Amino acid sequence: MDVVEMTTKLISTPSLPGDEGRVAELVKEFLSYVGVDKVFIDSYGDVIAVVKGGGLGSVVVEGHLDTVDVGDLKQWSVKPFSGEVIEGRVYGRGAADMKGAIAAQIKALEHVKSLDVDLYYVYTVYEEIAEGVALSQTLKETLRLKPDVVITGEATSLNLGVGHRGRSVVKLSLTGKTAHASMPYEGINALEAAAQAILKVSELNKGLPTHPALGSETAVATLINCSPKVQPQIPDNCEVLVDHRLLPQTKLDDLMKLYSKLCNEVTYLKGVYCEASINKETLKTWRGVELEVVEFFPGWINNDVSMLREVLRSVKASYSNASRHYWKFSTDLVATAGAEGIPSLGLGPGDERMAHKPNEYVEVIELRKAVEIYPRMLKSLNDYVVSKAR
Repeated sequence: MDVVEMTTKLISTPSLPGDEGRVAELVKEFLSYVGVDKVFIDSYGDVIAVVKGGGLGSVVVEGHLDTVDVGDLKQWSVKPFSGEVIEGRVYGRGAADMKGAIAAQIKALEHVKSLDVDLYYVYTVYEEIAEGVALSQTLKETLRLKPDVVITGEATSLNLGVGHRGRSVVKLSLTGKTAHASMPYEGINALEAAAQAILKVSELNKGLPTHPALGSETAVATLINCSPKVQPQIPDNCEVLVDHRLLPQTKLDDLMKLYSKLCNEVTYLKGVYCEASINKETLKTWRGVELEVVEFFPGWINNDVSMLREVLRSVKASYSNASRHYWKFSTDLVATAGAEGIPSLGLGPGDERMAHKPNEYVEVIELRKAVEIYPRMLKSLNDYVVSKAR
């Protein structure tokens, strides 16, 4: 099956987080066509394929099955699940993020020659909500594997992805005292305190650390929830969720000190009780298994000069304009490179700026070029792993 046809079929199979079952079965079917040694779906709902090599190491090729929702249909000029090909582009939700890459990774297996290392293809659930969590569980629990290298297919416009900021969701819990809205002076308004906290989160951006390649850390309030939700009553409880993008050097303790200080300032100004914590949630996979998520996902950067030199050389053999790429968004590699220190990198067709937008697309020429590039990359990584083992 042609890579474009595969991409269209994947796009035509909706796969919101927690509902990836149909696309998982389709990916499993595609993998079985290209002749892997073993393919199965684990208890978390991730699709796993094994290609046995010489056993001198292991390389994981990974991507995610889920996509975000389509949003306002009025902003789409094509049907979001059509996978329609128009003027050299495949359109639809997930085209760039990242069903086109999955199709190219699988199609490329037809051209991968026997390697000294074993290959594992892992396609994960719930990346859009909790990147890296399902990948981490599958590597540790299902495969019981710490690979030598992990490569993702997240969109890079065929450049070599070598790092990105991490992400944390910080919860600010503000507690005041209810009162009748006609007598606000009798209470302590948690909503007003939350507004003050949001302003202070915005002010944090003036002093957050920066990195020459990854840019600055950023902080932005994204959600607020207050109670009681009664119009003539002042709320006594509010929660504000903050998306904080992290540089690799920022640790959990650093982040907590920053937001505890912010809470102390809000308490001083508004008289509320304010507590900062890392947000936690429980996600149920399409297979019914629960994933416990602590939303602190560390940033990373690959500084292995010899690895990057050789891999980039292999990419340039097919795409001479290739260069190093640093993603703006976060990926599953927070679990491997960020948390475990496993050498990781990525390359994928598509422009990351198309992710989550209406009229998302991936260029056909990039899909075909990715199919050509991936076997070269895998041979380069094979040689790297074997050389390290000697």
